[in-house]
Order: sequence, then structure tokens, then C-alpha cells
Amino acid sequence: MARRSDHLYSKKAQRHFRRPDFSQLETFLKVAETRSFAEAARHLGVSQPAISQSIARLEDIYGGDLFERRRGAPVALTLMGRAVLPKAKLLLFMVDTQLERALTIAQSMTGSLTIGFSSGLSCGPLNAGLLEFRETCPDVELRFVEASSTDLHRQLNERTIDIMFAVLLPDLAGGPNVQERLWDEHLYVAMRGDHPLVANDSLRWSDLSSLPIILHARQDDLLTYRALAARMGQQPFECSMHDVSAGTMMDMVKLGLGATILFASAAVPRDGIVLRPIVDENALVSVEALWPKEDRNPLRHRLLVCVRQHAAKE
Repeated sequence: MARRSDHLYSKKAQRHFRRPDFSQLETFLKVAETRSFAEAARHLGVSQPAISQSIARLEDIYGGDLFERRRGAPVALTLMGRAVLPKAKLLLFMVDTQLERALTIAQSMTGSLTIGFSSGLSCGPLNAGLLEFRETCPDVELRFVEASSTDLHRQLNERTIDIMFAVLLPDLAGGPNVQERLWDEHLYVAMRGDHPLVANDSLRWSDLSSLPIILHARQDDLLTYRALAARMGQQPFECSMHDVSAGTMMDMVKLGLGATILFASAAVPRDGIVLRPIVDENALVSVEALWPKEDRNPLRHRLLVCVRQHAAKE
């Protein structure tokens, strides 16, 4: 007697843990919609016996009839069938929605992308590439992080950003990331309009010795200071670092607190400020992109394609 009870319990447990497959639910919904096994078979492109078998398996899983079958009359949902109907519709709707979302992500049409960039790079090829990317992928959620190259590199390794665009990077070959040079930026000096050097059409590094230089830097990052020192060589210079926005930096220049150095793509004329190119050795800086080697994010790939196209025009 105990064995028979165990056997019955086992069969109930098996039925309890069995799940209908999607094709069975689709068949159920089509029969409920057409109220006919024959019509459901015609719509689904299968035989009527196949429809009957699918419904029979589904009824076995639920443990009762889902349809009332009367000869010469349309089939009707039973109480159990009416209970199953909205759940089946919701389940298939959710599955279809998730499949559609997965497909759009695979085709680089939706999802999210976190982009890091150095201060001063929000213009030029990066800006043009982002505009093109937004036009082709309007449903992608973009997040931006503006930080120093050092901080961006740390965040990339921590996987809090997906890709970074930065300057003054060392050779990182052999590391966990791909490093690609995209374009070169000419360097400009922004100074107050009444400074004597405004009379020159261009400047050399030696000219900067007579200017107090103010540079953008976040916290204790000295990357830009070291880059300037390397270019000045043995020439004396005065430089102070400020953790302020690009707009505030230009306001400081206008106040006469010093001159600053910026990229050509960010060299936008402003009242009271004059821009002059540096025409000397090392007056170019390379803008590079970094992203994880193992990353196969199609959104990142599509963005890079857009930026590369505009960088090639530089």
C-alpha cells in the first residue's frame, strides 16, 4: 500500500513540476480565439490531430479539461481554461517583448553605453561621432563621465565605463584593454585680449615663459602639468592647477588670472579672449580610445565606427 501511495505521489509531483512549452500555449490561445480545433490548425499551419495532441498534453499538465467539446458546437473554455487564458497571454507577451528587446540590443539599436572622456574633448570628432550615433540609435541610453585620463583608466578597469577617449596616455599594450589612436589635436593658447602676445599670429613654447599658465586638473592629478613641463624643457614657467570646469577656466583667463592651453576642437572664440596656435615641436597631442579586450559590446563598436569616420576627416 505504501508503494502505491508513493507512486501516486510521484506522478502528482511530476505533473506539478512539468511546464507547458510555448508552442502548447500558442496552440491553446489560437483554439480559444477561433473556438475551433480545425480553424486553429489552419491558422497555425499544422494538422488537426497535432492541435488535439498539443491540447491533450496541456490538459494533462494542468490536470483537467481546458475546453468543453460538444459535437456540432464551437468549443468553449472551461472554468480552468478561463483561469489559464490571461496568464498564457501575459506570459507569451513578456516572452515576445524580451525577445524583441534582445534582438534590438544584438543589432545595436537599444541598451546603454557609458562613455568617459578627458576635459576638452567634448567637441570635435567625438562630438560629431556622438551626434551621428544618436541619430542612428536614438533609443540607446548614453551616460557620460568627464574626468582625468588617470581616473578614466581606473574606471575602465573597474568596468564602470564602457569606453574612454583621452589624451596623454602611456603605451598600454599588453594590458587588459585595446588602445587605438584616433586623431591628433593641435594645441592653442587662450589669453586675455589685452596681452602683448596677442600681436603674434602664433606662439612657441618659449613664449609661454612670460605667461602665468592655468591648467585644468582633478584633485592631485599632475598628468597635464608633467606634459607641459616636458614641452617647456629647460625654460622657466609659472603654472597653477585648478579643478574647475572648462567654462570657469575661460572665465579665469578673462579675469586676467593667466593663460590656458586647450585643444583646437575646443578653441571657440569668446569675447575678451584671444586664441593663438602653438607652432613648435610637440604642439600636437594624440586622442586615443580604450576599451576592454574581451568586450564584444555592439553599441561600443557602432560608436567607434562613427567617431573613426569623423576623426579621419581631421
